[in-house]
Amino acid sequence: MRELTSTELQLVRFLLSGKSDARSVSEPVQEMNDGGMGSLLFNGPSGRRYGSTLAEAEFHDADGTVVLVALNLDTNGELFELDIWKVDFSPLIRIPSPDQITITR
Repeated sequence: MRELTSTELQLVRFLLSGKSDARSVSEPVQEMNDGGMGSLLFNGPSGRRYGSTLAEAEFHDADGTVVLVALNLDTNGELFELDIWKVDFSPLIRIPSPDQITITR
């Protein structure tokens, strides 16, 4: 487990900015085994499961490849995972600033 980096925290806060509820983003995270694309699992009780997607966004990585992002909640409505998927499955190079990210949901 580790704390979110400043760019990861900025991304999560940006995804939450359009939502009506105020969520704390202080939980430690665990990097997911996704080939280096950057997905993170938020700390929580064991046995949690995916419940719903709270927000989605997309951006272009430094190499021009499209990256899709989903901020997911567990079945109790708590932050569950930050799912990052680079469409060519290559490792993520960087998370851009919010002005280069488009929220799609």
